[in-house]
Amino acid sequence: MKAVRNLLFLTAAGLALVLVADMTFLGTAASFLRDGRMAYGLTINSKPVGGMTREEAAREVQRAAESAVQGEALVLTLPGEESRPYSFSASEVGLSADVDAMLDAAYQVGRDGSTVQNFFTMLQCALKGKNIPFVAKLDEAKLDETLRGVKKAVDRAPKDAWMTFTAAGVERHAEARGRSLHVEALIETVRPKLLELKLPCRTTIEPAETEPSIHLEDLNAIDGILSSATTYYIDGTGRGDNIEIAAAALDECIVRPGEELSFNATVGSRVASAGYAIAPVIVNGKVEQDIGGGVCQVSSTLYNAILTAGLEPTARTSHFYPSTYVDAGLDATVADGQIDFVFQNTLPHPVLLRSGASGGTLTVSVYGHSADVPGDIEMETVVIGPPPTVEVYRVTYLGGKMVSREYMYTDEYDVPPPPEDEHPKPTADGSETEPAPAPAPAPSPAPEPEAVAGPAAPQPSPAPSAIPKKAGIL
Repeated sequence: MKAVRNLLFLTAAGLALVLVADMTFLGTAASFLRDGRMAYGLTINSKPVGGMTREEAAREVQRAAESAVQGEALVLTLPGEESRPYSFSASEVGLSADVDAMLDAAYQVGRDGSTVQNFFTMLQCALKGKNIPFVAKLDEAKLDETLRGVKKAVDRAPKDAWMTFTAAGVERHAEARGRSLHVEALIETVRPKLLELKLPCRTTIEPAETEPSIHLEDLNAIDGILSSATTYYIDGTGRGDNIEIAAAALDECIVRPGEELSFNATVGSRVASAGYAIAPVIVNGKVEQDIGGGVCQVSSTLYNAILTAGLEPTARTSHFYPSTYVDAGLDATVADGQIDFVFQNTLPHPVLLRSGASGGTLTVSVYGHSADVPGDIEMETVVIGPPPTVEVYRVTYLGGKMVSREYMYTDEYDVPPPPEDEHPKPTADGSETEPAPAPAPAPSPAPEPEAVAGPAAPQPSPAPSAIPKKAGIL
């Protein structure tokens, strides 16, 4: 009986001690919470912070965080001939410890539930411990900036196949593929590894191959010049500058069998950012100043070159008035977003355009397979009545004998208003407006050196094979 009483006494004493301990712990824990301290047994990335204030814990965590991201953070390797890796520190890729996030998570232990829940959470933390894992953050803009630098170093533009004509014959040079690094995809690959602090993050970069526009096989069949057209302009003017820019954009374009070439798509918009200047144009029958004036001379010169190479125009519009740089009926006006000049390669082999303008001379040549154009092709224009109305024919000669005469279309032009005097009138930028032509001009074998483009006139009832016109400017 005495033994039973002793057992009950010891049990009661034990329960009392536990209760006192719990009450003491509860009181202490409550005091810590009021003082803004971390729970007992708490660690951040295995660093003890129990009983510390947020500020005290922040200093400890910051030191540990700086140590965790020291050294190389990202190492990129490019396979192939380049063996030097691209290596970056954590700061260079925008990787750092999210100290605030870790402190926030630690501070909430024992504070984010009910009173009873918080008591047991803090008790369990004190008895078993609780670790807040390391949290990293990534400055996406910094990572993107660094990888853009890698892209700039890695990317390589494709190189087109090219050819030269020498006294010994034709020399052809093979193309070379380029490469382009996809930065967005690379970021998706390295981001999770960096945030998980699997450092250094080692990744092999695999740029995509970029194909050249011109392959050696495109040039294999090209053995000579099929046709060439030359016109003249006044050098050193805004109009002349526009002609030179547009001509350069056409140079070395390949048009494969069955393909079409759009002048507007190839040359691009005539805007100041592309280098184009203000120059005279004709709008609704009047000479005005506008950006890109003179580009129609390039499209018209190209038009004459493709006609005598046996290629087919599929979209072409004449000017409002006859031009002085080409014969009436052999012009092709263009305007951004309104009027285009398009031709198709109907020959069995590819053709190559060579185009250039300097010193007042503009030349466009078409290179191809000599057997594709067995004869000599000439353009013939016939004035059939006023106002200047012209029929256009494409005539082919073989051995000096005409073998075909193809009707192309009929153009009708307006007569420009008479000029103030018989000489071209200089404009503000040094170019000239063209004098009024005779009412019924005959084709001129030697075009004058400068002209101004304008909108197309309405088309009279065309023959079945005529190309319809559209109204437009320049």
